[in-house]
Amino acid sequence: MLITSLPLTNYGYKNNNNAAHLHLGELKLKPQLNADVVSFCAKPPKFDNSFFMDALGKGYDSAEPSLIAKAREFHGSLKRVVEKLKAYGFEYDEAYNSACPLKKKKSVLDKYERQGNAQDIIRGTVYWQDQQDVMAFKKFLEEMKEEGWILSPLRKLDKETGDFVKNKNGSIIKFPDLEIRQEGVTVESLAPLGEYMQRAEISRPRESTYADWQMRFISTKGKGMKEGRQDCEVIFLYGPKYKDAKEIEHKYVYEPVRKMKKLHVDMNPEHHPKGAAGYLIASNFKEIQKRLVQFISQPLFVNAFNADLKIKEAEKLPVEISKAYSHLILNYAKSIQKTLPSYYTQITKELLKDEQVVASIKNSPSYQFREDKTITPKEIKETKRDIKSKLLDWKEKDSECIIEVLGDLRQTLDKFAVKD
Repeated sequence: MLITSLPLTNYGYKNNNNAAHLHLGELKLKPQLNADVVSFCAKPPKFDNSFFMDALGKGYDSAEPSLIAKAREFHGSLKRVVEKLKAYGFEYDEAYNSACPLKKKKSVLDKYERQGNAQDIIRGTVYWQDQQDVMAFKKFLEEMKEEGWILSPLRKLDKETGDFVKNKNGSIIKFPDLEIRQEGVTVESLAPLGEYMQRAEISRPRESTYADWQMRFISTKGKGMKEGRQDCEVIFLYGPKYKDAKEIEHKYVYEPVRKMKKLHVDMNPEHHPKGAAGYLIASNFKEIQKRLVQFISQPLFVNAFNADLKIKEAEKLPVEISKAYSHLILNYAKSIQKTLPSYYTQITKELLKDEQVVASIKNSPSYQFREDKTITPKEIKETKRDIKSKLLDWKEKDSECIIEVLGDLRQTLDKFAVKD
């Protein structure tokens, strides 16, 4: 896939869930495939948003006391509801919810960088073993409504039109902010909840076998239904063992994988020609991710599920990585580190071609809105300088990132690799 543009875009606002959430601008790399040319592909990198992220961090710090107060109010409701519904298998973990009422600032900022918003700052965890019992969930929603909480309404974008999903009359359709990652739950099985709730997002468990119900509530009191509302998230897990497995998986699998995804490389091997540096980096990333999920995530969650549901006859799976695969995983990461300079040599050479620079200028927002469409040699020269500077910056950041990843992977292998 041939990179033909590198326009700068400014921050923009995207309206979602009846509130404006700031979406971080990105440097777009728009592909155009031409015949008989060597092709490269780069992941659209993040804009230099250090000032913005610093402001978000300070905003989190200043809002933390009020967020904690709101979390306590929300957790109080959760605790009372769960106490009423013990017969349906719900359980409230007082210690865990008290210790983790908010998503940590680092996680909030990371989510803003990746998705442009972080609505799940306030969170609560409830244990529930029979996650196919729709009638029990209906009871949970009814009791939460009595406490003054309803599921947050969503407006979803239509991928084809780019506009919000609408009905035949042209009115925007509302969806409940509920995601069900479970086997055995279907749109038909949600029928007792009503037509609105049947619009909930239903998907299969993750490749790691991780499964849950995630939802966000808003208060029906005061400003809760309008602007300034605070979404409060609830996650249904099978039990305390599952919660522990989730935290272990996050530290030893999710974190190194997340950091590798921050590299300014498209991590889909199919988007690169075989033999290119980008193809090698993306293929190695996929292999690392595959093996970490295979040897750590999957047995972790299977064991935790069996333990929480007290399935005595279930065989406990080993959560370990053989010596051979430990060496392979580390070597895959080292190969990524070694290949990054070649990758940047390739894309720099391609992006600095005059035709590529002209395409970059033409795709930039400033060019789209200016009256004089003449592209001068001076503008091409200045754009080349800007592109080269940006690529050098990405290369430096990627080099630092992969060093962090290597450190994380060594920590993972120290814990899970088979010892002598």
